[in-house]
Amino acid sequence: MGRGNRLVVEHKVAGSAVTYLHHGIDVGDGTVVHARPDDLRRPFGGGRVVRTSLAEFAGSAAVREVDEPPAVFPPAEVAARALRYQGRPGYCPVVDNCEHFTTWCATGLRQSRQVDIVVSRLHAAAARTSGALATRMAARGAVGSVLCTVVGAGVRGGVRTLVPAALAAEAAALAVEWRLHQHGHSALASRRAGESAGLVTSAAVFAVSGLPAGPLGVLAGALAGAAAWAVGSAASAFSGSRSAHPAATPPAAR
Repeated sequence: MGRGNRLVVEHKVAGSAVTYLHHGIDVGDGTVVHARPDDLRRPFGGGRVVRTSLAEFAGSAAVREVDEPPAVFPPAEVAARALRYQGRPGYCPVVDNCEHFTTWCATGLRQSRQVDIVVSRLHAAAARTSGALATRMAARGAVGSVLCTVVGAGVRGGVRTLVPAALAAEAAALAVEWRLHQHGHSALASRRAGESAGLVTSAAVFAVSGLPAGPLGVLAGALAGAAAWAVGSAASAFSGSRSAHPAATPPAAR
């Protein structure tokens, strides 16, 4: 621990097994500056930037340091920026949370990797589901009817599987990426692991749908599921560039 370092502790969302990281700035004297809601049971009810003891910040959880994204200010300035906003009112888990605050103190950019993970996965799930629904609609047309007649029921089963496979695979990708991020893995490593989990889940769902056709149906289904995930990921990467974050602007008071 040291002055200007970014600290995190892992907490559980009330009433669930889901965890999140709470961020703060080490002032170097046994205290931490961090943004938090006034009432943890009402995270959208407002909050403020507070300075508390390290023990109060941590609660019963272990404290660790993070350095992603890399700081652009020296440690003393990071701490000074945090102290400058001590007492600032305003808090929102989505657009103005503890991670937004500490990242701004260290880099001048308002970013939250936790929010980015959820938003990007929801966006990808919506895109995959839309594509799957469009494919199902197309398969109901004349061309789809011919395919189903010539190739057989396997095509019908595969088309019906597109939507549940897309949703199940994105849920698996989100769970893995989120969990690895909570455990301190880099953004790139957690993202890649999430993509791998999504691909495996998509292949598994399609493989199960191919069970009635025997071993060849399972193999064909697994290959189709992997291909569907890969195509969706490529399309998402091509069309969905991450939005830019506002540069070097302080967290706004409310």
